[in-house]
Parts: sequence; C-alpha cells; structure tokens
Amino acid sequence: MVSAGHYLASAAGYRILEEGGNAVDAGVASGIAIDVTLPHMAGFGGVAPIILHMAHSQETVTISGLGKWPKNVSSKMFTEQYGEIPRGIPRSVVPAACDAWLTAIERYGTMSFEQVVKPALELAEVGFPISQSLAYAIEGAKNELEGWSASSRIFMPKGKPLKIGEKLVQSELADVFKTMITAERTASGRRKDKIRAARNVFYRGEIADRMIKFCQQEGGHLTPDDLSEFSVKIEDPEKGSYKGYDIMTCGPWCQGPVLIQLLNIVENLNLNDLGLNSADYVHTLTEATKLAFADREAFYGDPEFVTVPINELLSKEYASERASMIDKLETWREMPPAGDPFKNR
Repeated sequence: MVSAGHYLASAAGYRILEEGGNAVDAGVASGIAIDVTLPHMAGFGGVAPIILHMAHSQETVTISGLGKWPKNVSSKMFTEQYGEIPRGIPRSVVPAACDAWLTAIERYGTMSFEQVVKPALELAEVGFPISQSLAYAIEGAKNELEGWSASSRIFMPKGKPLKIGEKLVQSELADVFKTMITAERTASGRRKDKIRAARNVFYRGEIADRMIKFCQQEGGHLTPDDLSEFSVKIEDPEKGSYKGYDIMTCGPWCQGPVLIQLLNIVENLNLNDLGLNSADYVHTLTEATKLAFADREAFYGDPEFVTVPINELLSKEYASERASMIDKLETWREMPPAGDPFKNR
C-alpha cells in the first residue's frame, strides 16, 4: 500500500513496488514526487524528516532531514540585522531533503537513485496538471514571485499565475536530477558508492556550486563548507504511549514530540465524555494543543546546541501537571506559559 499527499506521488511509490523495490524505495520515490507536485509545501532542496519501521526486524529509526543554519549565522546577528526571521534567501538553512532521501535508500533500500527518482524526473520534465492547493498558493504568492525571476518563469510562465489543471514544468529541477543520475552512472563501486556519488554532486560538486553562487548573489549566508560538511543523522525515535498504543516520532530537532506530549495531556481529559466535536470537546482539545506547543516554542531545538529536557517533557507526570491548567470555561488568548520540566531533574 502507498499513501501520499498527492495522487501522482502515490502512483510513483506504487510504480516502484511494481518494479521490485522495497517499501523504503517506494517511500522515497513518493517523497521526491511530493517535492515536485507540491512545491509550495516541500522541496528537494528543503527538509524531509523521515521515520521508518522495518517489519522484519521490528526496528524503528528516524533520519534527521532538517538542515542546519550556516555556521557564520548567529541569533544575535539575526536580531541586530533583521529584527526577526527574514523572508527570502537570508533565512535559508542547508538543504537537507536530498541527503535524507539518499540516506534512506542507501541504508535501507534496494534500488539505485536513478530508479527511485525516475517518476519524479518525468513529472518535473514533462509536467503535470496542478492541484487546487498549488494554484491557490501561486495566486497568493503572486506579488512575491514577481520579485524572483527564476520562480516567476516556473509558476507564472506567461506573466500570470498558473490555474488549476494547467501544466507545471520544472526543467531546472529535472536538470538537477539528471546531473545526479549521471554522477551515479559514472561512479565505480557498489550501489551505495554510486548513490554516494549522486549525493556528492549535490553537496560538493556542480549543483553545490550553483546553489552557493545564487545564495550569495541574493544576500544569503550559506558557504561551500556548510554544504560539504553537512550530513543527516540516523537516530532512535522518541517514544510514548497512548491508551496502550506505542507512539513514535522524530526528535526535538523537529516538532514531532509535540504529538506525544499532546496525547499524554489528552489522556487526563476524558474526551469521550464530552461528545465528539462538541463545543466542550473542541475547546478542551484546542487548549491541550496550545499547552504542548508552548513547550515546543520554549524548549525544542537541535540537541547539538540546545539542552532539551525531552524525558521530562514526555513524562506522564509532567503531562498531568499541564492538563491541570486547562479551564473548562476560559481560553488562553495568547500562547500559554511554558511549563518547568527542569524542576524534576
């Protein structure tokens, strides 16, 4: 079975299964196809946090497909230079999705990058009819797109935003895939060595050079070292439980553990007694969600740089404390205050 956020991405994954790939090959094919078909939501040069469960070994792992800030960027610099997180190139982090997808197939797949990326390559090169959500996103970003000639050529090819059902062609993205395929084909060694060659041309070769040049022309902060030294990590998931079910998410470098926190809080609230989608049900669930996200804002971050009290945040005792803050008749008008998970250390 394959399920994805776009029907063409589901078809891409199923095609890989029919061609003999395993579930990871199919999942990566679907993921890269999403990068093509939903470019307003994901990108091959963006992020791709991944969680995998291998049925044969009962092993669950995560791949940290989030990029880091450039090494020469600091929070102080952002505060002094921009005041807040700026729009556009200056806020760009190292592109992580490419490494995450390739790490997944290198470590857990069976196919070559060329085989897995082929459906996405065809969609980028030949084009596809765009969805309602993408058409609305392009229309909504019209003024911003007009300031970026390369993006404008893609999403407003005749000077006007593409409409629902019109064809989107992404030739430059197709060229990226082709360059990586060529690197893989010409590399020597085993399958993994060839996939690594495809990765290297993105982070250390021709594609990297083009990204850095464009970034620096537009006032960005990425450097060649930021790309060449980057690599995703394979990690154990964060774990929790909800009414007898095991819950696993990616780590606090993303917002995944918020789900465990929220379910821990909800366990204290007897939602079933409130009636599905009643006013009390929606109010209670909304307030619980606010409390979990307040902790995300306060404590989550890259564990390499931030001390995240993840064990305390995900404990049942802490969730009980947070649940007690929910008022049946009042709502938090702003973000609720974060808790104090450190006090139990």
